[in-house]
Amino acid sequence: MNRNKFITGVGALLLGFMFSCDNTTADPINNTVNNNGNTGSGGASAPSITGPRILHKINVNNVTNQEYVTTGNVLEKAIFKEASEPNSFLVGTVTYTSGKITKVKFAQEVNGAVPTGSMTYTYNVTYDSGGKINYTTCETMLGTMPNLSSEYTYTYDGAGKMTKIVEKKKSGSTYTHFTNYTITNTGDNITKLVTESGITNSAGVPDMSTAMAGYNYNFTTYDDKINPYSTLPKTFFVMWSLLHPNNFSSLSANNLKTFSIVYPAPAPSIPGTYTYLYDTQNYPVSDQTQSQKYIYKAL
Repeated sequence: MNRNKFITGVGALLLGFMFSCDNTTADPINNTVNNNGNTGSGGASAPSITGPRILHKINVNNVTNQEYVTTGNVLEKAIFKEASEPNSFLVGTVTYTSGKITKVKFAQEVNGAVPTGSMTYTYNVTYDSGGKINYTTCETMLGTMPNLSSEYTYTYDGAGKMTKIVEKKKSGSTYTHFTNYTITNTGDNITKLVTESGITNSAGVPDMSTAMAGYNYNFTTYDDKINPYSTLPKTFFVMWSLLHPNNFSSLSANNLKTFSIVYPAPAPSIPGTYTYLYDTQNYPVSDQTQSQKYIYKAL
């Protein structure tokens, strides 16, 4: 798959996740509508997880669209089904150093093999003395040939919440473009992401006179329940969100209910709504139609 097909396919996949509402379990754990005691789909009561858990799969219409391969609470690999063609997946492989994620590589797999000429993205992560991400590089490869690379720096507020990410793109050793990601936090949830892009000089200094508005992601309302993605390492989802910024809401403590993506004019904005069913431990187990389900593993 060439680069354009790769990005288009993954973009379509992600929008499919967004508009299909929520996630949960093939046999929902303690599945209830407002905790009224209803059993899961098919009428069979699923075993309850009352202690710690970790997100394992997201099924849509009995097909696995996301899978998180874990040993204990350690994420080893994430697998995302692509909508662009059959048996095509985007696989994120995680590397640790001294217990911290230091590398995440995203690569396409079709029928279990990496296609010739496909794009891969390798994020290398470093942390400050307080354990917060402070610098990331992303090296891209088109098949066996190096492609553009990026460098990311991070800004936090006094409470330690991420408020800005600056990306500088490079062709070889020469800087070419920048993108600013400005993040609004409300409590422990990300409620807005605004992007702007422009040109840098060869040393990487942004020319703000060239800055143009990009996408606005409005993560408008959340519930007060537990976000299943919070059971997995946050660093992984920062890298996943750098690849596809509509995923920044997965870094929030609660579950997104309404959102809109505002594209540069004259393109229209795209609104969306999520609905949820919860178990007695305040974890989502499905959307209200029970077509999309979360599957957890007990820890």
